[in-house]
Amino acid sequence: MTSIKAEGFNHVAIWVSDVRKSADWYIANLGLEEVRAAENRIFLRLANGEVLALFQASDPAQIGAGVHHLALDLRDGTEEEALETLRQKDIPLTRRGPSLSFQDPDGHWIHFG
Repeated sequence: MTSIKAEGFNHVAIWVSDVRKSADWYIANLGLEEVRAAENRIFLRLANGEVLALFQASDPAQIGAGVHHLALDLRDGTEEEALETLRQKDIPLTRRGPSLSFQDPDGHWIHFG
């Protein structure tokens, strides 16, 4: 069975009350650059290339309640192999937005970036 070797974080995601307002704040005050936007989420790049993802909270209780999910980088072209490894280990995969995600033992969501 193949082993998965994550090479870094693709992004860290947090819940926010107003995704546009928060993105504008990070851009104006911390110099982040908007790199991608989709419905209810905006991805901002830091100077070192790492990414902060802002997700629109659907419930005020989500804000500040912790990390939304972890996204891990893999070597190019290995995502499908990694997903198959998870399937072989009987780790359930769930479609969450555009990604297939899985959970750690404490219920934190993880996907490959």
